Amino acid sequence: MRVSMNGSNDRMVHARRRLDLTSEIQRDAAEALAFIVPLSTDYPGIKTWFNSKVVPGLIDGTRYLHRIERDGQLVGLGIAKLEPFERKICTVRIAPSYVGRGIGIRIFDSLLKWLDTDRPHLTVNERKIHAFERIFDWYGFNLTSVRSGLYVPNLSEFAFNENNLKQNLHKINPLITEKLLPHQ
Repeated sequence: MRVSMNGSNDRMVHARRRLDLTSEIQRDAAEALAFIVPLSTDYPGIKTWFNSKVVPGLIDGTRYLHRIERDGQLVGLGIAKLEPFERKICTVRIAPSYVGRGIGIRIFDSLLKWLDTDRPHLTVNERKIHAFERIFDWYGFNLTSVRSGLYVPNLSEFAFNENNLKQNLHKINPLITEKLLPHQ
């Protein structure tokens, strides 16, 4: 009887910890969303994307959110996605008064470490590409395509590091890489 109670108690404690963690993620996510929405006017549907993709991904571990705070205020954040066929930096946002202070480098470093790659896939629209040129040069990211209307009609989206699928897959599971992509 005692063993059963301990097992039951262990399950309750685990469930409580998981609930606490989920609540903490949701609090952090709410603050992050409030931060990125005003900085994302050129990405329609960002709230829907965030709530339907990012929050569940934070809970299941396929997304990572890196925050930078100054004096208790959120001043920068980055979101990355790690799935079986994709390692991607989804978004990086920095408060305008903190641009040019090295926060972008700290965010990119953290996201790259979490993704375990130095060439993740990412896209940037034509209105923001100039703000990222120096950081992309720093990391040696390769422009691989330009698409019009990917997120916003008549606005070009610059894609980087798209051809690194095999390298990224190999880091995830070397055994399946050759089966899925034998000649790339």
